[in-house]
Amino acid sequence: MNIVINASSIFKGGAEQVAHSFINECISYPEHNFYVLLRDNIKSQLEIDRFPNNFTFYDVKERPGKSVYHIYSAIRSFDKIAEKINPDVIISTGGHGFWKPDIPTIGGFNIPHYIYPESPYFDNISVKKKLYWDLKKVFDLYFYRRLDAIVVQTDDVKERLASLFNGIPIYSISNTINAAFNKKEFGESLLDERGNNEFRLLTVSADYQHKNLSIISDVAKQLQSRGLSCVKFVLTLPEGAFEFLQDTGIGDQVINIGPVSINECPVLYRDCDAMFLPTLLECFSASYAEAMKMEKPILTSDLGFAHTVCKKAALYFNPLDSKDIADNIERLIRNSDLYQVLASEGRSEFTKLKTPAERANSFISIAESLVEKSNIQTV
Repeated sequence: MNIVINASSIFKGGAEQVAHSFINECISYPEHNFYVLLRDNIKSQLEIDRFPNNFTFYDVKERPGKSVYHIYSAIRSFDKIAEKINPDVIISTGGHGFWKPDIPTIGGFNIPHYIYPESPYFDNISVKKKLYWDLKKVFDLYFYRRLDAIVVQTDDVKERLASLFNGIPIYSISNTINAAFNKKEFGESLLDERGNNEFRLLTVSADYQHKNLSIISDVAKQLQSRGLSCVKFVLTLPEGAFEFLQDTGIGDQVINIGPVSINECPVLYRDCDAMFLPTLLECFSASYAEAMKMEKPILTSDLGFAHTVCKKAALYFNPLDSKDIADNIERLIRNSDLYQVLASEGRSEFTKLKTPAERANSFISIAESLVEKSNIQTV
């Protein structure tokens, strides 16, 4: 098959991790030709020289979703590429990809805002922001409804999407770690030497509002009042996005190392004590799987999407209640047996997830079945 991997519309966050992993795993399929549409945010993290001759990379300068003009311009450019390579199928792991020519197209769904209306996120945003999400939902669903198959990351998401995409097959393929987490050595630490009794909570996240990172300020103050200034929040935010915590009086408790590459993530988990994610919305956070793999306890929001993935591998808290969050952090610090139980539960849950190779094989299998069906219908 001639397979187009459309990663051009991926902006940041977990979708980058999935696309990076999938592209790398496709090296194991020499029988197919891969044509990869991507921007520098993903290309810069790939070792292009290691890819064999059945891979061709096309640089996309601007993200198609940046504006209506950029969507139109990208579609015209991609159509010209398609005329040259005659693709059999398109795989867009990180969304609908905007581009839908008359060939089988697979898109990944990862926008929790459209399927979790009960999230407290919507109680804490402006009317203008709610209108934005209402309009964006109409816009995105138009593109999703043109797809031939949709891939989600949990069965819960699959069930919630059924009414939105009646007639379009939906496949559940669990998110998982990147192959970088399977290396035997992770390299030098990105963090300074530990202080006395320092307990590090890691949050690998972009600066999305629904990640609810502003709660860290009140949580840190709660911990200070309990004599637990030894707790450090390790973040990966751009400097501009980090400003909201710099003037809150908790500077000593926050370590922001800035955005990290996928290959740098494992060493961060190695050098931290637990994963902390006070998010209000997710379809599936790769951070859950990464923490399980690295045998780190998970502290996260007491919401359905988190329970679906983490089950007994996490301590759950009310993400809008700084006292409840601090209670659970203190509980984990003071109970070494609980720490080990959570790590053990995480190891158990991790074995139920697909490996990066299995996830890639699932995508390829779906692509093969769609192409076969399309060929039959054409005859």
